[in-house]
Amino acid sequence: MSKEQLFIFDTTLRDGAQTQGVDFSVDDKLKIALALDNLGVDYIEGGWPGANPTDTEFFQKKHSFMLN
Repeated sequence: MSKEQLFIFDTTLRDGAQTQGVDFSVDDKLKIALALDNLGVDYIEGGWPGANPTDTEFFQKKHSFMLN
């Protein structure tokens, strides 16, 4: 009997950021990404680098933040 594997894909940092009244800062995005990672989320969609200054800065900082 083979086991099926379930992967969790979260779009909070992209789709959630497009919700009216939501304005994530870079720090917000880093904290949310870390929390999702700690929960074991397999894939975290972080937005689009170059689409806006917040997403660009998030992608520049995420690597060093996630390693700490």
